Amino acid sequence: MITAELIDRMADKCILSDEDFDAVVLDDRPERIQTVNLHHLALASRSDDFARTIEQADYITADGWPIVSLMRSRGIDPERVTGSEFLERMLAGRQFHGKKAAILGADSHAGYDFRGQLHDSGLHVVFREHGHRGDWQPKRLAKKLRKYDVDLLIVAVTPPFGDMIGEQVRRAGFAGVVVNVGGAVNMVTGHATMAPGWIRAAKIEWFYRLAQEPRRLFRRYILECLPVFVKHVLPHYWRRRS
Repeated sequence: MITAELIDRMADKCILSDEDFDAVVLDDRPERIQTVNLHHLALASRSDDFARTIEQADYITADGWPIVSLMRSRGIDPERVTGSEFLERMLAGRQFHGKKAAILGADSHAGYDFRGQLHDSGLHVVFREHGHRGDWQPKRLAKKLRKYDVDLLIVAVTPPFGDMIGEQVRRAGFAGVVVNVGGAVNMVTGHATMAPGWIRAAKIEWFYRLAQEPRRLFRRYILECLPVFVKHVLPHYWRRRS
C-alpha cells in the first residue's frame, strides 16, 4: 500500500545525485540501495511486503521523472539516478578500483561479458550466480559472498523478487553494499535493448520499451502503472506546474 508515510520515508533516504550514489558504494558500510521507479510503486500499491522492502532499504533513488516529481513534492530536488547509469560509470572509470563484486541474476552470457568489460576498471567480479532464482537460499548466498570477500553485490533481477532477495541476503549476514539494478546488466552488455540517449532525455523511455515489447509491457505500464501515476504522482506534478 502506498501511504504518505511511505513517500515521506522515501524522501528521507533519497540519493540526490550520481556522485552521492557512488559515495555510498565506496563507503564500505553494509547498506542497500534500491532504485525506485513507477513500477516499484505499482507493486507496492498491491503488496505490503514489497512496500516494506522499499522502507527497509537504506537508500533509494528516483529512477524516472515520476519519482523525481514525487520527491520534489516532499521538498527535495533529486536527479534521475538509475542502476544502468551506475553500471555505465563502473565500466567507464576507475573509481571502484580494487572492489570485489558479485552478480546475482542476469543472463549468464551477460554476466560473463560484464565481468570481461570491467577488466580495465580495476573492479573484479569474483562471484556470479545466474541459476534458477527458486533455488537461491539467502543464508547460503550470504555465506558464499563472505567466502569470496565480496564488497558489492549487484542484484540484477527485476522487481519484486530482485529487491526482496537483496534484502534477504543482507539480513542473512552479508556485510557489503547491495545495489538493486533490475535488468541493467543485460542492457549495458547489449543483451537487452537500451533506449537511446535522446529518448531518455525526452522522458519517454517507457514508451520506447512499450513499443519494443507491447505484449509483455502493456499490462505493466497501462493497467498497473498508469493508475498509480494518476493517483499519486500527477496531482503533485500539476500543483508544481501551476
